[in-house]
Amino acid sequence: MNTQLLRARQTKYLFYLFAYLVVFVTILVVVNVLADRYNKSYDSTSNKRYSLSPQTAKIVKGLKQAAAITYFDQTTRFEQAKDQLEQYANLSPKVQVQYVDPDKKPELARAAGVKEYGTTIVQIGDRKEEAKTLTEEAITGAFIRDLKTTTRTVCFVEGSGEHRIDDTERSGYSRFKELLGKDGYEAKTTNLVSKAEIPNDCTVLVVGGPDADYQQPEVDVIKKYVEEGGRALILLDPPLKVGRSEISDNEALTRVLQSWGVTPQRT
Repeated sequence: MNTQLLRARQTKYLFYLFAYLVVFVTILVVVNVLADRYNKSYDSTSNKRYSLSPQTAKIVKGLKQAAAITYFDQTTRFEQAKDQLEQYANLSPKVQVQYVDPDKKPELARAAGVKEYGTTIVQIGDRKEEAKTLTEEAITGAFIRDLKTTTRTVCFVEGSGEHRIDDTERSGYSRFKELLGKDGYEAKTTNLVSKAEIPNDCTVLVVGGPDADYQQPEVDVIKKYVEEGGRALILLDPPLKVGRSEISDNEALTRVLQSWGVTPQRT
């Protein structure tokens, strides 16, 4: 009789133990699933060292479309970026963070225009911006620049034999235009011969290897544009006189460059 009672108690004990184990394992599974889905963390430090600012939280939580943060570095250095970047992913399900080793996936690094380890790219829609450092200021700044609705326009000067942005030949700038488009810039032309005036929407002015001399009205408007804070990329081809091909000295434009401390080498 005592043996039967003992066996009954053992069976009952084993049943309870098994039930507890099932409940315990179930709780662990649920906790892990929730942790993976809602990967949140609580910052108990007095100065909120591991928290993003309310301003950043407002920007990220207000995203209307998906955003991708891509960190390019050696695999062994991914951990140094995770503490910061994962906080952005925790703020919104629209933010995805990925880590790319340029040595293992060089094609991705080339496509993103990445040339250095430790580069962070923030992309929202077709807009891509680089964060110069892993600080919140730099990363959130990249988000803000991506979200700006203003169009960034590169104005290519035409009218004096410059390289054309619709020219697909070796000397043309069609590839230049294509690369600008990938970085969110609009490329258009402006003729300073017909109207010596630089459009207000020009983010950057490009003088791309003119054949003919720029006349004084053209030079004056470029000089004024730059000295009032405008940005310009001036590319001068070496003077050349071979047969029917001729590239002028462009002395008026050269003088302006010299006044800025730039001396073109005539080689």
